[in-house]
Amino acid sequence: MKPYKNIQSKHLGFLLFIARATGIIGLFVFIFSILMFCLTFVGVSMGAMSLVTFLPMSMGIIFFSGLLAVLVAWEEGYRLRTEHIVNSAKI
Repeated sequence: MKPYKNIQSKHLGFLLFIARATGIIGLFVFIFSILMFCLTFVGVSMGAMSLVTFLPMSMGIIFFSGLLAVLVAWEEGYRLRTEHIVNSAKI
């Protein structure tokens, strides 16, 4: 599993790595919150509280990861567009 596999970057590779890592962490927190909610039906009363706590946190982490990926994709598109303009001006 590699989130944002279609995004590449020449200058912001580390930020793309951070976006991918936070996306995976957000997914793990989301799965953890769902599993804890399922424990509510087994008899553990912590499940509902963990869903209220961890579900918004996982959505926030995934949203932040998406913002980082958008920033990287925007910069790469801007870089490619600028390179194209500069190369066409040289001809």
